[in-house]
Amino acid sequence: MPMADGVARITELFRRALADYDMLAGVGRLLVAVSGGQDSLAMLQMLCELPPRQRPQLVVAHFNHHMRPEADADQQFVCDTAAALGCEYVTGGEAVVAYAEQHGLNLEVAGHRLRHEFFRQQADATHCDRIALGHTATDVAESLLMNLLRGAGIEGLASIAPTRERLIRPLIYLTREQTERFCQARGLQFRTDSTNLDADRHHRNHIRHHLMPLLERDYGPGVEQALLRAALAVRDELQWTEEHVCQALESCQKPSDSGLCLSVEAAAALPAGLLHRVLRKALSNSGAKVRTLRWEHWQSMANLIVGQSGSGQVDLPDDWTARREYDRFLVEPTRPMPRCPLWHESIRLAIPGETKLPDGRCVTIERHSGTPDCFPRSDELCAVMDADAAGIELYLRQIKPGDRLVPLGMNGSKKVSDLLTDEKVPVHRRSLTLALVGADDRLLWLVGHRLSQLVAIGPSTTKHYRVHLTEPEVGPAIEAAPDSQARFKPARKSERNTERETDCSSE
Repeated sequence: MPMADGVARITELFRRALADYDMLAGVGRLLVAVSGGQDSLAMLQMLCELPPRQRPQLVVAHFNHHMRPEADADQQFVCDTAAALGCEYVTGGEAVVAYAEQHGLNLEVAGHRLRHEFFRQQADATHCDRIALGHTATDVAESLLMNLLRGAGIEGLASIAPTRERLIRPLIYLTREQTERFCQARGLQFRTDSTNLDADRHHRNHIRHHLMPLLERDYGPGVEQALLRAALAVRDELQWTEEHVCQALESCQKPSDSGLCLSVEAAAALPAGLLHRVLRKALSNSGAKVRTLRWEHWQSMANLIVGQSGSGQVDLPDDWTARREYDRFLVEPTRPMPRCPLWHESIRLAIPGETKLPDGRCVTIERHSGTPDCFPRSDELCAVMDADAAGIELYLRQIKPGDRLVPLGMNGSKKVSDLLTDEKVPVHRRSLTLALVGADDRLLWLVGHRLSQLVAIGPSTTKHYRVHLTEPEVGPAIEAAPDSQARFKPARKSERNTERETDCSSE
Protein backbone atom coordinates (compact mmCIF):
# COMPACT_ATOMS: atom_id res chain seq x y z
CA MET A 1 0.00 0.00 0.00
CA PRO A 2 1.61 3.31 -1.07
CA MET A 3 1.85 6.25 1.27
CA ALA A 4 -1.28 8.38 1.26
CA ASP A 5 -1.09 12.07 0.36
CA GLY A 6 -4.63 13.35 0.88
CA VAL A 7 -7.59 12.97 3.19
CA ALA A 8 -9.53 11.12 0.49
CA ARG A 9 -6.81 8.47 0.32
CA ILE A 10 -6.72 8.20 4.11
CA THR A 11 -10.47 7.70 4.22
CA GLU A 12 -10.23 5.13 1.43
CA LEU A 13 -7.64 3.08 3.37
CA PHE A 14 -9.77 3.27 6.50
CA ARG A 15 -12.84 1.95 4.71
CA ARG A 16 -10.80 -0.68 2.89
CA ALA A 17 -9.66 -2.12 6.23
CA LEU A 18 -13.27 -2.23 7.39
CA ALA A 19 -14.22 -4.15 4.24
CA ASP A 20 -11.17 -6.43 4.00
CA TYR A 21 -11.75 -7.82 7.49
CA ASP A 22 -15.57 -7.52 7.66
CA MET A 23 -15.12 -5.42 10.77
CA LEU A 24 -18.66 -4.07 10.86
CA ALA A 25 -20.52 -7.12 9.55
CA GLY A 26 -23.62 -7.63 11.69
CA VAL A 27 -22.63 -4.83 14.06
CA GLY A 28 -25.56 -2.77 15.35
CA ARG A 29 -23.73 -1.02 18.18
CA LEU A 30 -19.99 -0.39 18.34
CA LEU A 31 -17.94 0.56 21.40
CA VAL A 32 -15.21 2.99 20.31
CA ALA A 33 -12.19 3.21 22.62
CA VAL A 34 -11.08 6.86 22.65
CA SER A 35 -8.10 8.12 24.64
CA GLY A 36 -8.30 11.63 23.20
CA GLY A 37 -5.13 11.24 21.16
CA GLN A 38 -4.85 11.73 17.41
CA ASP A 39 -5.32 8.07 16.46
CA SER A 40 -8.49 7.33 18.41
CA LEU A 41 -9.95 10.76 17.60
CA ALA A 42 -9.35 10.24 13.87
CA MET A 43 -10.95 6.79 14.10
CA LEU A 44 -14.03 8.20 15.83
CA GLN A 45 -14.41 10.96 13.25
CA MET A 46 -14.05 8.57 10.29
CA LEU A 47 -16.62 6.23 11.82
CA CYS A 48 -19.01 9.16 12.18
CA GLU A 49 -18.45 10.02 8.50
CA LEU A 50 -19.52 6.58 7.27
CA PRO A 51 -22.73 6.51 5.22
CA PRO A 52 -25.76 6.06 7.51
CA ARG A 53 -26.50 2.56 6.19
CA GLN A 54 -22.95 1.42 7.00
CA ARG A 55 -22.56 3.24 10.30
CA PRO A 56 -23.45 1.39 13.51
CA GLN A 57 -24.61 3.23 16.60
CA LEU A 58 -21.45 4.44 18.33
CA VAL A 59 -20.70 4.37 22.06
CA VAL A 60 -17.51 6.19 23.05
CA ALA A 61 -15.54 4.63 25.94
CA HIS A 62 -12.67 6.29 27.81
CA PHE A 63 -10.48 4.65 30.46
CA ASN A 64 -8.67 6.91 32.92
CA HIS A 65 -5.32 5.44 34.04
CA HIS A 66 -4.82 8.10 36.75
CA MET A 67 -1.12 8.18 35.90
CA ARG A 68 -0.67 11.77 34.64
CA PRO A 69 -1.71 15.18 35.98
CA GLU A 70 -3.69 15.83 32.80
CA ALA A 71 -5.60 12.50 32.95
CA ASP A 72 -8.83 14.03 34.27
CA ALA A 73 -8.69 16.78 31.64
CA ASP A 74 -8.27 14.10 28.95
CA GLN A 75 -11.38 12.35 30.24
CA GLN A 76 -13.44 15.55 30.14
CA PHE A 77 -12.17 16.28 26.63
CA VAL A 78 -13.38 12.89 25.39
CA CYS A 79 -16.78 13.36 27.02
CA ASP A 80 -17.17 16.79 25.40
CA THR A 81 -16.08 15.44 22.00
CA ALA A 82 -18.53 12.53 22.15
CA ALA A 83 -21.38 14.84 23.16
CA ALA A 84 -20.57 17.23 20.30
CA LEU A 85 -20.75 14.31 17.84
CA GLY A 86 -24.03 13.11 19.29
CA CYS A 87 -22.55 9.84 20.60
CA GLU A 88 -23.26 8.01 23.80
CA TYR A 89 -20.24 7.84 26.06
CA VAL A 90 -19.04 5.92 29.12
CA THR A 91 -16.00 6.51 31.28
CA GLY A 92 -14.17 4.64 34.00
CA GLY A 93 -10.74 4.22 35.47
CA GLU A 94 -8.47 2.71 38.05
CA ALA A 95 -5.16 3.48 39.74
CA VAL A 96 -2.89 1.56 37.38
CA VAL A 97 0.29 2.18 39.37
CA ALA A 98 -1.21 0.72 42.53
CA TYR A 99 -2.61 -2.26 40.61
CA ALA A 100 0.78 -2.94 39.01
CA GLU A 101 2.51 -2.90 42.39
CA GLN A 102 -0.11 -5.12 43.96
CA HIS A 103 0.09 -7.76 41.23
CA GLY A 104 3.81 -7.54 40.44
CA LEU A 105 3.31 -6.25 36.87
CA ASN A 106 4.96 -3.56 34.82
CA LEU A 107 2.86 -0.49 34.02
CA GLU A 108 2.28 -1.39 30.38
CA VAL A 109 0.92 -4.83 31.22
CA ALA A 110 -1.19 -3.53 34.10
CA GLY A 111 -2.67 -0.72 32.01
CA HIS A 112 -3.43 -3.06 29.13
CA ARG A 113 -5.17 -5.55 31.40
CA LEU A 114 -7.33 -3.01 33.21
CA ARG A 115 -8.14 -1.06 30.05
CA HIS A 116 -9.27 -4.10 28.08
CA GLU A 117 -11.29 -5.47 30.98
CA PHE A 118 -13.07 -2.11 31.21
CA PHE A 119 -13.84 -2.12 27.49
CA ARG A 120 -15.22 -5.67 27.65
CA GLN A 121 -17.41 -4.85 30.62
CA GLN A 122 -18.74 -1.68 29.00
CA ALA A 123 -19.39 -3.45 25.70
CA ASP A 124 -21.55 -5.94 27.57
CA ALA A 125 -23.28 -3.25 29.62
CA THR A 126 -24.10 -1.10 26.57
CA HIS A 127 -24.98 -4.08 24.35
CA CYS A 128 -22.24 -3.39 21.82
CA ASP A 129 -21.31 -6.13 19.36
CA ARG A 130 -17.66 -5.16 18.92
CA ILE A 131 -14.93 -2.90 20.30
CA ALA A 132 -12.94 -0.58 18.02
CA LEU A 133 -9.34 0.15 19.04
CA GLY A 134 -7.10 2.83 17.52
CA HIS A 135 -3.96 0.84 16.69
CA THR A 136 -2.29 1.92 13.45
CA ALA A 137 0.24 0.46 11.02
CA THR A 138 2.85 2.33 13.06
CA ASP A 139 1.83 0.38 16.16
CA VAL A 140 2.04 -2.86 14.17
CA ALA A 141 5.57 -2.01 13.01
CA GLU A 142 6.71 -1.04 16.51
CA SER A 143 5.26 -4.18 18.07
CA LEU A 144 6.84 -6.38 15.40
CA LEU A 145 10.26 -4.86 16.14
CA MET A 146 9.73 -5.19 19.90
CA ASN A 147 8.80 -8.85 19.55
CA LEU A 148 11.64 -9.54 17.13
CA LEU A 149 14.23 -7.99 19.44
CA ARG A 150 13.13 -10.11 22.39
CA GLY A 151 13.25 -13.32 20.35
CA ALA A 152 9.53 -13.93 19.88
CA GLY A 153 8.16 -16.84 17.89
CA ILE A 154 6.08 -16.68 14.74
CA GLU A 155 3.01 -15.44 16.63
CA GLY A 156 5.01 -12.45 17.85
CA LEU A 157 6.08 -11.61 14.30
CA ALA A 158 2.41 -11.46 13.33
CA SER A 159 2.26 -8.46 15.69
CA ILE A 160 -1.14 -6.82 16.28
CA ALA A 161 -4.13 -8.52 14.65
CA PRO A 162 -6.59 -6.49 12.53
CA THR A 163 -9.39 -8.37 14.31
CA ARG A 164 -9.43 -10.70 17.29
CA GLU A 165 -12.63 -11.99 18.83
CA ARG A 166 -14.71 -8.83 19.52
CA LEU A 167 -11.86 -6.41 18.83
CA ILE A 168 -11.47 -4.54 15.54
CA ARG A 169 -8.72 -2.13 14.48
CA PRO A 170 -9.98 0.04 11.61
CA LEU A 171 -6.75 2.11 11.44
CA ILE A 172 -4.59 -0.92 10.66
CA TYR A 173 -3.69 0.36 7.14
CA LEU A 174 -2.90 3.91 8.31
CA THR A 175 0.28 5.30 9.84
CA ARG A 176 0.43 7.67 12.77
CA GLU A 177 1.53 10.41 10.37
CA GLN A 178 -1.64 9.89 8.36
CA THR A 179 -3.96 10.09 11.36
CA GLU A 180 -2.28 13.36 12.37
CA ARG A 181 -2.76 14.70 8.84
CA PHE A 182 -6.44 13.71 8.93
CA CYS A 183 -6.96 15.52 12.24
CA GLN A 184 -5.31 18.63 10.86
CA ALA A 185 -7.45 18.54 7.72
CA ARG A 186 -10.65 18.19 9.78
CA GLY A 187 -9.58 20.82 12.30
CA LEU A 188 -9.69 18.29 15.14
CA GLN A 189 -7.91 19.21 18.36
CA PHE A 190 -6.44 16.21 20.13
CA ARG A 191 -4.70 15.48 23.41
CA THR A 192 -1.03 14.50 23.68
CA ASP A 193 0.11 11.84 26.14
CA SER A 194 3.23 13.33 27.71
CA THR A 195 4.59 9.88 28.60
CA ASN A 196 4.83 9.04 24.89
CA LEU A 197 7.29 11.90 24.40
CA ASP A 198 9.86 10.45 26.80
CA ALA A 199 12.16 8.49 24.51
CA ASP A 200 13.64 6.43 27.33
CA ARG A 201 10.54 5.82 29.47
CA HIS A 202 9.47 2.54 27.83
CA HIS A 203 10.95 0.04 25.40
CA ARG A 204 8.24 1.02 22.90
CA ASN A 205 9.13 4.71 23.21
CA HIS A 206 12.78 3.94 22.55
CA ILE A 207 11.85 2.09 19.36
CA ARG A 208 9.47 4.90 18.36
CA HIS A 209 11.91 7.78 18.89
CA HIS A 210 15.25 6.13 18.08
CA LEU A 211 15.04 2.91 16.06
CA MET A 212 12.20 3.77 13.68
CA PRO A 213 13.69 7.15 12.64
CA LEU A 214 17.02 5.41 12.06
CA LEU A 215 15.41 2.78 9.82
CA GLU A 216 13.46 5.41 7.89
CA ARG A 217 16.60 7.49 7.41
CA ASP A 218 18.63 4.55 6.06
CA TYR A 219 15.91 2.57 4.26
CA GLY A 220 13.33 5.17 3.24
CA PRO A 221 9.94 6.32 4.52
CA GLY A 222 8.17 3.06 3.56
CA VAL A 223 9.54 1.05 6.50
CA GLU A 224 6.29 1.13 8.48
CA GLN A 225 4.24 -0.12 5.54
CA ALA A 226 6.85 -2.80 4.77
CA LEU A 227 6.71 -4.08 8.34
CA LEU A 228 2.91 -4.01 8.20
CA ARG A 229 2.95 -6.14 5.04
CA ALA A 230 5.33 -8.59 6.71
CA ALA A 231 3.13 -8.87 9.80
CA LEU A 232 -0.02 -9.42 7.73
CA ALA A 233 1.77 -12.06 5.62
CA VAL A 234 2.85 -13.94 8.75
CA ARG A 235 -0.70 -13.74 10.10
CA ASP A 236 -2.05 -15.17 6.83
CA GLU A 237 0.36 -18.10 7.18
CA LEU A 238 -0.78 -18.66 10.75
CA GLN A 239 -4.43 -18.65 9.71
CA TRP A 240 -4.15 -21.24 6.96
CA THR A 241 -2.14 -23.61 9.20
CA GLU A 242 -4.60 -23.21 12.08
CA GLU A 243 -6.58 -26.27 10.97
CA HIS A 244 -3.46 -28.45 11.21
CA VAL A 245 -2.73 -27.10 14.69
CA CYS A 246 -6.27 -27.92 15.84
CA GLN A 247 -5.98 -31.44 14.45
CA ALA A 248 -2.65 -31.99 16.18
CA LEU A 249 -4.07 -30.68 19.46
CA GLU A 250 -7.06 -33.01 19.18
CA SER A 251 -4.73 -35.99 18.65
CA CYS A 252 -2.77 -35.13 21.83
CA GLN A 253 -5.50 -33.97 24.18
CA LYS A 254 -6.74 -36.11 27.06
CA PRO A 255 -9.77 -35.60 29.32
CA SER A 256 -9.14 -33.30 32.29
CA ASP A 257 -11.30 -31.91 35.08
CA SER A 258 -9.68 -28.49 34.73
CA GLY A 259 -7.13 -26.81 32.52
CA LEU A 260 -5.23 -28.73 29.87
CA CYS A 261 -4.06 -32.34 29.68
CA LEU A 262 -1.95 -33.73 26.84
CA SER A 263 -0.54 -37.16 26.16
CA VAL A 264 3.23 -36.83 26.58
CA GLU A 265 3.89 -39.56 24.03
CA ALA A 266 1.71 -37.95 21.36
CA ALA A 267 2.96 -34.41 22.03
CA ALA A 268 6.62 -35.46 22.06
CA ALA A 269 6.21 -36.94 18.57
CA LEU A 270 5.24 -33.55 17.09
CA PRO A 271 7.83 -31.41 15.26
CA ALA A 272 9.18 -28.65 17.50
CA GLY A 273 7.41 -25.84 15.64
CA LEU A 274 4.07 -27.63 15.69
CA LEU A 275 4.46 -28.51 19.38
CA HIS A 276 4.89 -24.82 20.19
CA ARG A 277 1.74 -23.94 18.22
CA VAL A 278 -0.20 -26.76 19.90
CA LEU A 279 0.86 -25.62 23.36
CA ARG A 280 -0.08 -22.04 22.58
CA LYS A 281 -3.48 -23.05 21.22
CA ALA A 282 -4.17 -25.37 24.14
CA LEU A 283 -3.22 -22.79 26.76
CA SER A 284 -5.32 -20.14 25.05
CA ASN A 285 -8.32 -22.49 24.99
CA SER A 286 -7.80 -23.17 28.70
CA GLY A 287 -7.98 -19.49 29.60
CA ALA A 288 -4.28 -18.85 30.26
CA LYS A 289 -2.93 -15.45 29.17
CA VAL A 290 -0.47 -16.63 26.51
CA ARG A 291 0.62 -13.05 25.76
CA THR A 292 2.39 -12.88 29.10
CA LEU A 293 4.52 -15.98 28.43
CA ARG A 294 8.12 -15.51 27.32
CA TRP A 295 10.45 -17.76 25.38
CA GLU A 296 11.77 -19.34 28.59
CA HIS A 297 8.27 -20.48 29.55
CA TRP A 298 7.59 -22.11 26.17
CA GLN A 299 11.01 -23.77 26.15
CA SER A 300 10.58 -25.08 29.70
CA MET A 301 7.20 -26.58 28.83
CA ALA A 302 8.62 -28.22 25.71
CA ASN A 303 11.48 -29.64 27.78
CA LEU A 304 8.98 -31.14 30.22
CA ILE A 305 7.43 -33.02 27.31
CA VAL A 306 10.48 -33.91 25.23
CA GLY A 307 13.56 -33.48 27.37
CA GLN A 308 12.91 -35.47 30.53
CA SER A 309 11.02 -38.36 32.06
CA GLY A 310 9.04 -38.75 35.25
CA SER A 311 7.64 -35.61 36.84
CA GLY A 312 8.47 -31.92 36.75
CA GLN A 313 6.87 -28.50 37.06
CA VAL A 314 7.13 -24.99 35.59
CA ASP A 315 5.55 -21.94 37.23
CA LEU A 316 3.83 -19.65 34.70
CA PRO A 317 2.65 -16.03 35.05
CA ASP A 318 -0.83 -15.20 36.29
CA ASP A 319 -0.92 -18.13 38.71
CA TRP A 320 -0.82 -20.96 36.18
CA THR A 321 1.30 -24.09 36.51
CA ALA A 322 2.59 -26.53 33.90
CA ARG A 323 3.69 -29.93 35.07
CA ARG A 324 4.45 -33.39 33.82
CA GLU A 325 3.01 -36.40 35.61
CA TYR A 326 4.71 -39.32 33.87
CA ASP A 327 2.60 -39.88 30.72
CA ARG A 328 0.49 -36.73 31.17
CA PHE A 329 1.30 -33.04 30.63
CA LEU A 330 -1.01 -30.68 32.50
CA VAL A 331 -1.49 -26.93 32.60
CA GLU A 332 -3.88 -25.70 35.26
CA PRO A 333 -4.54 -22.65 37.42
CA THR A 334 -2.25 -22.68 40.42
CA ARG A 335 -4.16 -23.42 43.58
CA PRO A 336 -3.42 -24.52 47.13
CA MET A 337 -2.59 -28.17 47.55
CA PRO A 338 -5.85 -30.08 47.99
CA ARG A 339 -6.39 -31.39 51.49
CA CYS A 340 -2.89 -30.45 52.55
CA PRO A 341 -2.57 -31.36 56.24
CA LEU A 342 -2.52 -28.29 58.43
CA TRP A 343 -0.36 -29.94 61.07
CA HIS A 344 3.33 -30.79 61.19
CA GLU A 345 3.24 -33.13 64.18
CA SER A 346 1.88 -36.62 64.67
CA ILE A 347 -1.62 -37.09 66.07
CA ARG A 348 -2.57 -39.89 68.40
CA LEU A 349 -5.68 -41.73 67.23
CA ALA A 350 -8.53 -42.91 69.43
CA ILE A 351 -8.82 -46.75 69.61
CA PRO A 352 -11.62 -47.47 69.15
CA GLY A 353 -13.19 -44.20 68.17
CA GLU A 354 -13.13 -41.20 65.88
CA THR A 355 -10.35 -38.62 65.62
CA LYS A 356 -10.87 -35.27 63.92
CA LEU A 357 -7.85 -34.04 61.97
CA PRO A 358 -6.86 -30.35 61.65
CA ASP A 359 -7.71 -30.32 57.94
CA GLY A 360 -11.28 -31.46 58.56
CA ARG A 361 -10.86 -35.13 57.75
CA CYS A 362 -11.67 -37.88 60.20
CA VAL A 363 -9.99 -41.17 61.14
CA THR A 364 -12.24 -43.91 62.48
CA ILE A 365 -10.78 -47.04 64.10
CA GLU A 366 -12.93 -50.07 64.88
CA ARG A 367 -11.68 -53.01 66.98
CA HIS A 368 -13.02 -56.46 66.12
CA SER A 369 -12.42 -60.02 67.28
CA GLY A 370 -11.20 -62.73 64.91
CA THR A 371 -10.22 -62.16 61.30
CA PRO A 372 -12.02 -59.81 58.88
CA ASP A 373 -14.61 -61.06 56.41
CA CYS A 374 -13.34 -58.80 53.62
CA PHE A 375 -10.29 -56.75 52.78
CA PRO A 376 -10.24 -53.28 51.16
CA ARG A 377 -8.12 -52.61 48.10
CA SER A 378 -4.66 -51.22 48.76
CA ASP A 379 -5.51 -47.90 47.09
CA GLU A 380 -8.55 -47.23 49.27
CA LEU A 381 -8.57 -44.97 52.32
CA CYS A 382 -9.33 -47.98 54.46
CA ALA A 383 -7.16 -50.75 55.88
CA VAL A 384 -7.49 -53.79 58.14
CA MET A 385 -4.56 -54.91 60.28
CA ASP A 386 -3.62 -57.28 63.06
CA ALA A 387 -4.42 -55.43 66.29
CA ASP A 388 -1.81 -57.18 68.42
CA ALA A 389 0.92 -56.47 65.88
CA ALA A 390 -0.15 -52.83 65.53
CA GLY A 391 -0.23 -52.19 69.28
CA ILE A 392 -2.44 -50.11 71.51
CA GLU A 393 -1.10 -46.73 70.31
CA LEU A 394 -1.48 -45.53 66.71
CA TYR A 395 -0.48 -42.16 65.30
CA LEU A 396 -1.04 -40.33 62.01
CA ARG A 397 1.56 -38.01 60.52
CA GLN A 398 2.91 -36.77 57.24
CA ILE A 399 5.61 -38.80 55.56
CA LYS A 400 9.15 -37.55 56.03
CA PRO A 401 12.53 -38.13 54.37
CA GLY A 402 13.99 -41.54 55.16
CA ASP A 403 10.66 -43.25 55.85
CA ARG A 404 10.65 -46.96 54.98
CA LEU A 405 7.86 -49.52 54.76
CA VAL A 406 7.83 -53.32 54.58
CA PRO A 407 5.22 -53.74 51.81
CA LEU A 408 2.59 -56.43 52.23
CA GLY A 409 3.92 -59.73 50.89
CA MET A 410 7.58 -58.73 51.17
CA ASN A 411 10.27 -59.38 53.77
CA GLY A 412 12.53 -56.39 53.24
CA SER A 413 11.74 -52.71 53.62
CA LYS A 414 11.57 -50.14 50.84
CA LYS A 415 11.88 -46.37 50.82
CA VAL A 416 8.52 -44.63 50.81
CA SER A 417 9.81 -42.25 48.12
CA ASP A 418 10.53 -45.26 45.87
CA LEU A 419 7.09 -46.73 46.53
CA LEU A 420 5.42 -43.48 45.52
CA THR A 421 7.59 -43.28 42.41
CA ASP A 422 6.62 -46.85 41.48
CA GLU A 423 2.97 -45.90 41.83
CA LYS A 424 3.56 -42.78 39.70
CA VAL A 425 2.36 -40.38 42.36
CA PRO A 426 3.16 -36.86 41.05
CA VAL A 427 5.98 -35.14 42.90
CA HIS A 428 3.81 -32.18 43.87
CA ARG A 429 1.32 -34.52 45.59
CA ARG A 430 3.73 -36.72 47.52
CA SER A 431 3.97 -34.37 50.48
CA LEU A 432 0.22 -34.89 50.99
CA THR A 433 0.72 -38.59 51.71
CA LEU A 434 -0.03 -39.67 55.27
CA ALA A 435 1.54 -42.46 57.30
CA LEU A 436 -0.06 -44.51 60.06
CA VAL A 437 2.66 -45.39 62.57
CA GLY A 438 2.95 -47.30 65.82
CA ALA A 439 4.34 -46.15 69.15
CA ASP A 440 7.87 -46.79 67.88
CA ASP A 441 7.20 -44.65 64.74
CA ARG A 442 7.42 -47.65 62.41
CA LEU A 443 5.23 -47.28 59.32
CA LEU A 444 2.24 -49.61 59.41
CA TRP A 445 0.16 -48.14 56.58
CA LEU A 446 1.04 -45.71 53.81
CA VAL A 447 -2.47 -44.31 53.64
CA GLY A 448 -4.18 -44.98 50.35
CA HIS A 449 -1.21 -46.90 48.96
CA ARG A 450 0.41 -49.80 50.84
CA LEU A 451 -0.10 -51.78 54.06
CA SER A 452 2.91 -53.06 55.97
CA GLN A 453 3.67 -56.77 56.22
CA LEU A 454 4.30 -56.13 59.93
CA VAL A 455 0.54 -55.90 60.58
CA ALA A 456 -0.68 -58.40 57.99
CA ILE A 457 -3.66 -60.56 58.91
CA GLY A 458 -2.53 -64.16 59.39
CA PRO A 459 -3.52 -67.52 60.94
CA SER A 460 -2.51 -66.31 64.41
CA THR A 461 -4.67 -63.15 64.24
CA THR A 462 -7.22 -63.06 67.09
CA LYS A 463 -8.41 -59.48 66.73
CA HIS A 464 -8.03 -56.73 64.13
CA TYR A 465 -8.43 -53.00 63.55
CA ARG A 466 -10.39 -51.49 60.69
CA VAL A 467 -9.00 -47.99 60.01
CA HIS A 468 -10.89 -45.59 57.75
CA LEU A 469 -9.97 -42.05 56.64
CA THR A 470 -12.96 -39.96 55.54
CA GLU A 471 -13.42 -36.52 54.00
CA PRO A 472 -15.24 -33.81 55.98
CA GLU A 473 -18.97 -33.45 55.39
CA VAL A 474 -19.18 -29.73 56.14
CA GLY A 475 -16.28 -27.26 56.36
CA PRO A 476 -12.83 -27.96 57.78
CA ALA A 477 -12.37 -28.80 61.42
CA ILE A 478 -9.79 -26.78 63.27
CA GLU A 479 -8.96 -29.04 66.18
CA ALA A 480 -7.86 -32.64 66.63
CA ALA A 481 -9.65 -35.03 68.99
CA PRO A 482 -9.25 -34.34 72.72
CA ASP A 483 -7.03 -37.37 73.23
CA SER A 484 -4.61 -36.30 70.49
CA GLN A 485 -1.09 -35.34 71.47
CA ALA A 486 2.02 -34.15 69.64
CA ARG A 487 5.17 -36.24 69.48
CA PHE A 488 7.42 -34.88 66.73
CA LYS A 489 9.00 -31.55 65.83
CA PRO A 490 7.39 -29.46 63.06
CA ALA A 491 8.72 -29.85 59.55
CA ARG A 492 10.29 -26.85 57.87
CA LYS A 493 8.05 -24.85 55.61
CA SER A 494 9.04 -24.07 52.04
CA GLU A 495 7.95 -21.25 49.80
CA ARG A 496 7.61 -21.17 46.08
CA ASN A 497 8.46 -18.05 44.13
CA THR A 498 6.34 -17.46 41.07
CA GLU A 499 7.92 -15.42 38.31
CA ARG A 500 5.71 -12.58 37.22
CA GLU A 501 5.19 -11.23 33.74
CA THR A 502 7.44 -8.35 32.70
CA ASP A 503 6.51 -7.47 29.15
CA CYS A 504 3.65 -7.43 26.67
CA SER A 505 2.74 -6.00 23.30
CA SER A 506 0.19 -3.26 22.80
CA GLU A 507 -2.39 -5.64 21.43
